[in-house]
Amino acid sequence: MTIGFLGGDRRTEIAADLIKNAGHTVCVCREGVPREDFFASLDLLVLPYPATRDGVHIATTSLPFSRLPLSSHTALFGGRLPDAWRRDRPSFDAEENEKYLLENAHLTAVAGVAAALRATERAFVGVRAAVIGYGRIGKETARLLRALGADTAVYVRREAAREEAKADGFAAHRLTHACLLSEDVVFGTVPAPADNLSALRAKEDTLIYDLGGGFPPALEAPSGESSLTIPLKGAPGVFAPKAAGDAYGRCVLTALSRLERNASL
Repeated sequence: MTIGFLGGDRRTEIAADLIKNAGHTVCVCREGVPREDFFASLDLLVLPYPATRDGVHIATTSLPFSRLPLSSHTALFGGRLPDAWRRDRPSFDAEENEKYLLENAHLTAVAGVAAALRATERAFVGVRAAVIGYGRIGKETARLLRALGADTAVYVRREAAREEAKADGFAAHRLTHACLLSEDVVFGTVPAPADNLSALRAKEDTLIYDLGGGFPPALEAPSGESSLTIPLKGAPGVFAPKAAGDAYGRCVLTALSRLERNASL
């Protein structure tokens, strides 16, 4: 099959190489506007992950999706694809591949913890750490911190999540309005902003990392000073592009297998 990669970062190049080595024809356009013949023979167009940040343009490019000269037979692959983009053509979303989501969560957790280790310049043994949220990324982050010797607490919004974290052996707390985090390092893993996070407070010297994209940009301290949040959304592509690209490429290969099976029916 012929696969085109549009936009993206180092992960895209690595994923494209994996697809090419699997025997497919691959063309990549990372920057600029590709010529119309780029799209003409494509069986599958692969977009970045996430596919868009504003619902109109393809992420990392200035191209509106609606202006792409896609053939009606060209299938679409991406992450968090808008419903409007998926209409009237076969499509595959990386968010629907649980194996990929778990791999990406692990890489995100590793990247976040590695960033914190460099910033503290010490081992995590005895360090008090808080993980906000207990989804895929939250679970991986909490387990990694515990394995490194950190005294790890989990804070969640739902009682069911608190019970799950507690069953996994963590000190688990419900997030309350204006909750004061006393830990040395905080990892936010929630994917979308929430009202009950905006009033969180933390110590002045707390290191705060946002791994999910939904954490407040700063947390106020009791003194009135604020600790800025360090954004690490998309961290796998920065800290571990080879592993992240291979994971994305395998996800694309799974979609290609489904596309080939459907074509043979």
